[in-house]
Amino acid sequence: MLSSKSELSVSQEPSPASERAPETSLDRPRSPSHHQAFSAPEHLDEPRWHSAWEANGHTSTLTTPSFAAAAATGVDDDDDDDDTPIGQTAKFRSRSAERAGSMQVRTSPSAMTMTTAPVTRSDGSIPPLFVISVDDPQKVGDPIRQFIMYTVHTRTSSPLYSKSSFSVLRRYSDFLWLYETLSLNNPGVIVPPVPEKHTFGRFDAQFVQQRRLALEKCIQKIANHPVLAKDSDLKFFLESDTFALDVKHKKAESTHERGGLMASIGQTLTGPRFHETDEWFDKQRAYLDGLESQLRGLVKSIDIVAKQRAELSAATKEFAATVSELSTSELGPQLKRSLAALADVEHVVAEAQNTQSQQDIITLMSTADEYSRLIGSVRMAFNSRVRTYANCQNADAEVRRARQMHDRAKAQGRLPTDRVGHTAERRALDAKHEFDQCSRLIKSEVARFEQERVEDFKTALQAFLDGMISRQRELIAAWENYQQLLLNRVLTSGQQGQEHGSLATTPA
Repeated sequence: MLSSKSELSVSQEPSPASERAPETSLDRPRSPSHHQAFSAPEHLDEPRWHSAWEANGHTSTLTTPSFAAAAATGVDDDDDDDDTPIGQTAKFRSRSAERAGSMQVRTSPSAMTMTTAPVTRSDGSIPPLFVISVDDPQKVGDPIRQFIMYTVHTRTSSPLYSKSSFSVLRRYSDFLWLYETLSLNNPGVIVPPVPEKHTFGRFDAQFVQQRRLALEKCIQKIANHPVLAKDSDLKFFLESDTFALDVKHKKAESTHERGGLMASIGQTLTGPRFHETDEWFDKQRAYLDGLESQLRGLVKSIDIVAKQRAELSAATKEFAATVSELSTSELGPQLKRSLAALADVEHVVAEAQNTQSQQDIITLMSTADEYSRLIGSVRMAFNSRVRTYANCQNADAEVRRARQMHDRAKAQGRLPTDRVGHTAERRALDAKHEFDQCSRLIKSEVARFEQERVEDFKTALQAFLDGMISRQRELIAAWENYQQLLLNRVLTSGQQGQEHGSLATTPA
């Protein structure tokens, strides 16, 4: 059974995001999801927003960053696609800064709703509020190495940020870097994934719009996560004016220290053999495999339906144009007016089919695709548990080696030092604690994943059905009006025929 929830429009004012990480789905409170893209919004009183927003002394004025410092770095743009972040030239940064300075924040459909119920923490405090929008996709770069740059607007009441509102320019690979970094920084946490990379058609207007909506929903969910919202790399991503330069240094340091995300996955595969001792994780893996297959099938089916609706819309438009041309030919006035009215109705039908095709993608398809990708993040969280297990096994091996060295030294009559053994035992205990903590966190995150999945699909289905019902009512009204028009003309023609007949039979 789908759970109920209440939402409000960001265009009015957002309310504090929920912070929760319950142990099980039975213990968790039924609260709204962190970010819903499609729903019939409710409205929140403006005094309530100001009381939550201005409690920490924040203002609602949106400011834009200065890009002069980053432009002065002169980082070479040597990337040929979206795989890695690149620097931005002084010319591009100055042009983007002027554009950002003259822009007003536009709330896109994917950020139109936020949760309404202000959730307080156990200590009585209100969690920080984030309202993030991804706007103004612009194609930049030379013809060979072009990419899309987005403007990320942020408003927050978090005390971790020096400003309450700011804007930055980011490209797709920057979002990808953030996802990989957060996954490494927070083992056991399910990080909302970015949309998948596409090599072909990535500059198509519809594809850019879909990616923009997906990136906006992704970053909003990350900011609303109680753990990820406190990560320093998220703060760096949202407010750094010299991101293109700084991120290259961060990537170099991360690769030197940890080898990056792929290296961590390789360690998981080549480390000590992992034997699962908790049946819950085996059941979840099997469940996720089946769910992923079903979601991918649903995405494929909705995509086929949306394309068929678009083709039907194009065919209906062509039919309407033909009927409209026919209405201008040399026919009787009644027939010409009837054909013109029919052409108008067919235009309404074509527009409804085209709108429904787009809504199929925005509501159901995007939600199903998001959660099919999110399952990959769940598996990454499971793999992080395997990595902590490998660390635990390595620490136990160090303890065994320290004990062997101690026994060998004692047998040889030397006075062994216990410092190495105590240090190894402490590391082993810390590794075991980290493994247990990661296991508990994953269970909490999966429960959170399940609740948000139900709530997101409920909202998407509700928006899908509400839109379809509204468009069907519009079509019914159009056809009824056309029917009434024809009946009135038939009735008028009949009355005129009777009058002519009576005049013809009247004796002179």
